[in-house]
Amino acid sequence: MNFYQEINILPAVDIGPYFIWQKIFQQIHLVLVENKVDQHVSRIGLSFPDYDAGHYLLGCKLRLFSPERADLEKLNCQTWLKRLNDYLRCGEITTVPVEVAGYACFAQIKPRGSKEKLARRRAKRKGETLEQALNHYANYDEERSRLPYVNVVSLTNGNHFRLFIEKQNKEEPQAGFYSCYGLSRISTVPLF
Repeated sequence: MNFYQEINILPAVDIGPYFIWQKIFQQIHLVLVENKVDQHVSRIGLSFPDYDAGHYLLGCKLRLFSPERADLEKLNCQTWLKRLNDYLRCGEITTVPVEVAGYACFAQIKPRGSKEKLARRRAKRKGETLEQALNHYANYDEERSRLPYVNVVSLTNGNHFRLFIEKQNKEEPQAGFYSCYGLSRISTVPLF
């Protein structure tokens, strides 16, 4: 990753940062889908410089990374985020510093869900009654994620969901592709 663009969420009295995160992330996802290089694949990776899993915080900064300046120029984030100008500042496209603190993958984590949701899915899939499916999950311990997340609305079906984000520090950089959320379990972004 050679170039990046930073987006800073400004403090606001009337709106909390997570509401702004939802709006930013929705727009970034749309622009990544519009500029994907293959089905569900992007050359743009995201990082959250103020990420703090211990306090469940994404922070107030987002960085978009790309190997080529042209990729970030093509995104034209200022235009996509124009209606949020009162709540954020979109920086210029800049070269990544030579000296970095390390590398990380920011990946989407999908918790399995509630016992009831799993039972409904199983009942439908296996042709069981809901009671039979619930009995199957009688000893299930519900997995609750303690990771920072962004509320997202699917434009495909209108469903609301939490996109949990995990940071995994890596020793070496790993080039590759990212999802259309700018996340990856394998491809890294620089930390600085």
